Amino acid sequence: MKNSILLVFLCFSFIAYSQLEDCSECDTKTYSKKDIAKNSLYELQLLRNEIFARHQYIFKDERLLEHFQDYSWYQPDYNNPPEITLNDIENTNIALIKSAESNIKNKRKRLISELKELKRVLKANDTITINLFLDNGLKDEVNAKEALNELASIFSKIDLKDINWYRDEAIYKVATDNGFLIRETSLRINGDEVIASMGDLAHSEIMKEPFKYGSNYYSESEYSSFWIFKFDGQKLRLDRHEVAG
Repeated sequence: MKNSILLVFLCFSFIAYSQLEDCSECDTKTYSKKDIAKNSLYELQLLRNEIFARHQYIFKDERLLEHFQDYSWYQPDYNNPPEITLNDIENTNIALIKSAESNIKNKRKRLISELKELKRVLKANDTITINLFLDNGLKDEVNAKEALNELASIFSKIDLKDINWYRDEAIYKVATDNGFLIRETSLRINGDEVIASMGDLAHSEIMKEPFKYGSNYYSESEYSSFWIFKFDGQKLRLDRHEVAG
């Protein structure tokens, strides 16, 4: 009996967390939202284009063309490009995938909007609104005010208009060298997690012998601080603050 219950649980877990791996059946099977709920934007874009690729469509985007050329089933006739006609099932699946893509893009816009608001209230020292973002996440901090100043400093160096995505991750990072140490400030987005960080990582590049006379640099000077936020699709909230060094 226990084994049967375990088998049912494992089957349910697989269904609940499965994702569409390819579009080999997109011409005969109509998919639903739950079938692509775990697919990333990058994966969805490839699935949608795969529907055309399986009709031997010749892509104008060279990188898409290179991607599908790795598959044995993709052998288009470059001398006689085919006229593509999709059936009703394929059109339905394309509409479904486009809708999922749009939802992810809108979620990204909402996340950036939340980050801009957090940056604004940090600059304005609007403690009431700041606390909404932190969700009492600094209640155990010994020097909460100092920590908050650090977070404000991190965001002051992040250009939220210049964050760029690669597949399903985004980053903005800047490093400064003040002749004593190299400090790196960054903001990374991966899924629903956002990490704002600041780290004094190494000695200045002008220090040829950083641990000899003439330098006041010690390894103990190295320090890193990580502010980990979670995004639920609408609100950005601090999950934890970690310090090393």
